[in-house]
Amino acid sequence: MAAGRIIPGVVLFHTLLTLVQAVNQGALSQSHASLRVKAKAADTADPRTVFSPPTMLIMSTPMERKVSYAQISNFRSVGGVVLPLLDAGLVGPYGIAWDGPRSALYVCDGALRKIFRVELEAFKCTSQCKGLEYQLRVKGNKFTVVEGVIAQWAAVDMHGNLFFTDQETNSVDKLSVESIQMIVREQLLPKDLGHTTEAEAEGEEAAVEAETAIVGENERTVVDANGVETVVQVEKSTATHVTTPQPPSIFQLYENKVSPHVGQPAGVATDGSRLYWTNQQGGFTSGSVVEGKTHPLIKQPAQGDSKPTFASTKIVNNTKSSYGITLTTDKILFTDSSHHVWATRRGEGNAPVALSSGLLKPRGIVWDGDNTAYVADQEGNFVVSLPVGLLKENAPITHTVDIHAPFGIALVKKTDPLWNPFLWSSAHRMATTGTLVMVVASVGLGITLG
Repeated sequence: MAAGRIIPGVVLFHTLLTLVQAVNQGALSQSHASLRVKAKAADTADPRTVFSPPTMLIMSTPMERKVSYAQISNFRSVGGVVLPLLDAGLVGPYGIAWDGPRSALYVCDGALRKIFRVELEAFKCTSQCKGLEYQLRVKGNKFTVVEGVIAQWAAVDMHGNLFFTDQETNSVDKLSVESIQMIVREQLLPKDLGHTTEAEAEGEEAAVEAETAIVGENERTVVDANGVETVVQVEKSTATHVTTPQPPSIFQLYENKVSPHVGQPAGVATDGSRLYWTNQQGGFTSGSVVEGKTHPLIKQPAQGDSKPTFASTKIVNNTKSSYGITLTTDKILFTDSSHHVWATRRGEGNAPVALSSGLLKPRGIVWDGDNTAYVADQEGNFVVSLPVGLLKENAPITHTVDIHAPFGIALVKKTDPLWNPFLWSSAHRMATTGTLVMVVASVGLGITLG
């Protein structure tokens, strides 16, 4: 065989197989005979070259009595495919909230007067995949975390605390992550949760303050009803609310009877410290969008007023009825009853801008963490996306997916821990096979006879 000719066919295959075995055994070096082998170190392999997490759009459809999802690519559903996620035991699923760090989905079923919690997991589809290689499913049991409320909207903060609006009591409520964990561990039943109203909290707080003595800069001695003293650690900024242990309870942070900024609350959103909600009734007077606190401090009544309240701020009052709300890093996005999607800068006194005015019945809205928001059009029977990086009227709309009467929406993002098992397995495969792949590729291109 002439020098310089490439080894053909079967001979090349057996030669490559021998080389692979030799590399596995550490018996091959770059100076072996005249073979030129360039192997890439395994630890430099990028696992995402094997697995790139998809984005999943989760949607509730009250008329269909179920929650579904679609995979999103380039702002559109992949193949127009919509798959069921949760349907058993639902009657009127409206608002949904995704707790990414804990891979948990909350579903507000106003018809059943309950809020459900399920954990999700992703799996690799092997048959009847409909073009979606990775899909979602419920993992474990469905838990009722709140009952006896008419809730259609919810949000979760980074810590796992649940916020929701109750259209029966006209209040903005909170359930702590500790209480949720107790329910999931079956240490607590939802019916055993207490209900602490804003007014009651103020009264209890005043009583506690009267029985509390300062021990140290960040300590207090709390005397309970039985006369037992307990020293507790108290942060200065939150001393108003943690002076005494409380039983597991739903806390009504803001309520119509006390707060001037609660009409009939609808959508709710939080960034961890600040709490935002819309009013689907009374927007002109109470505020279309209102800002409060997740741990509010009491605002003493003005002269002539009889009731103190937790401090809140009216952000805008340009609409009578507003619904869905989501937050970006610097903006508040919300929908109304007049076909609009609005955006305003965070903070008081900023004029809202109509990003869109051509939808039929926009309801749920969610931000993708970049420059795009997705909006559910309940009457249009679809979900759309639009750019939100700039405050620009009549932003271009992209038709994302067709689905019957969607209401609530949420996003499982590429960065969510739900995808970690696939990233880890990809990293493991690359660590064990990455070098061999590069050897085979290099040998196939570079082996010659001297």
